[in-house]
Amino acid sequence: MGIVTLTSDFGLRDHFAGSVKGALYSAAPQVTIADISHLITPFDLQQAAYIIGHSWSRFPAGTIHLISVGPSPSARFNHIAFRSGSHFFIGPNNGLFSLIYGIAPEEIREICPAGKEPGTFVALDVYVPVAAALHNGKPIQEIGTELNGIAELIRPRHLPEDDVIKGNVVFIDSFGNLVTDISRSEFEKTGRGRSFSIRVVGEEITTLSVRYSDVDDGDKLALFNSEGFMEIAINQGKANQLLNIRMNAVIRVEFTD
Repeated sequence: MGIVTLTSDFGLRDHFAGSVKGALYSAAPQVTIADISHLITPFDLQQAAYIIGHSWSRFPAGTIHLISVGPSPSARFNHIAFRSGSHFFIGPNNGLFSLIYGIAPEEIREICPAGKEPGTFVALDVYVPVAAALHNGKPIQEIGTELNGIAELIRPRHLPEDDVIKGNVVFIDSFGNLVTDISRSEFEKTGRGRSFSIRVVGEEITTLSVRYSDVDDGDKLALFNSEGFMEIAINQGKANQLLNIRMNAVIRVEFTD
C-alpha cells in the first residue's frame, strides 16, 4: 500500500483535514495516510518548509506528500506536482517548495493554473485527485502540463567570515526552542576546535550542551539537534519568550584563538 502524507494549516477544529482524508480513501481505498502536521501557523511557509524538510525523507520510496499551506485561490501562483528522487510532492507553487530542505524538483507538472481553481477548497478539489492518480499508478508525465521550474523564495544569507558565523532563527518549536540554520558541519569547519561565544540579542553562551538537562532549570543553552542544526534553548523554559526572540533573529557565533 502506498503512503500519502498530509501537511497543512487547516488546524484540528474544522472539517478540512477529515474531508481530505475521506476523499483520498474514496478515490484510493488502499492508501495509507500519514499526518505530518495540520497545525502549521496559517500561511507560514517557512514553518511548513522546516517541518516538511525534516520529515519527508524518513518515509519510504514512492511516498506522495500533499501539502496545503496558504493555497487559497489566487492569480499570484499556480499549483504543481513533481518528483524528487523517489518521492512525489503536490501543492501550491507559492515558493514553499524552494524552502524545503533536501528536495530537487524533477518532472514538474502544472496541475491547475493560477486563478483557475474550481473552488475555494484547493486541497480537496485539486490536490486529492492528483494524489489518488499517482497512488493508483498513473505516471506523473501524464498529469497536467510540463513546467521548467518552480517559484523560489530567497532565504536570508550571510557572507562567510574567518572567525564569525551568522545565522538566523528559522523555526520555533512548541517548547519555545530556537532552531537556527547554523549546521554542525559549518560550526566545526569554521571553529576548528577554538573557543567560541554564541551571541543572541545581548545574551552570551560559551559552551555546547548535549542535552537540555545539562544546565540548571531556567538556564540558557546551545546544542545541535538530531538534524544537526544549532538550537538555543532554556531548560524547562521557553527561550523565545524569555529571551524575547522571534523568527529570523540573527544568531552570531564568534571564534577566538
